[in-house]
Amino acid sequence: MAVQLGKRYKDEETGIELLVIKPGNCELKVNGRAMELMQPKVLPSAD
Repeated sequence: MAVQLGKRYKDEETGIELLVIKPGNCELKVNGRAMELMQPKVLPSAD
């Protein structure tokens, strides 16, 4: 699994979130569970 620079990952059960500052091939796990890639938040238009 390749983690991407600037992406956030989260473990739903524990609430742990992390921000990737160094990309590479690794597995992000908490207590044996894989962390999920978080979707970016949609911000309202500044119009």
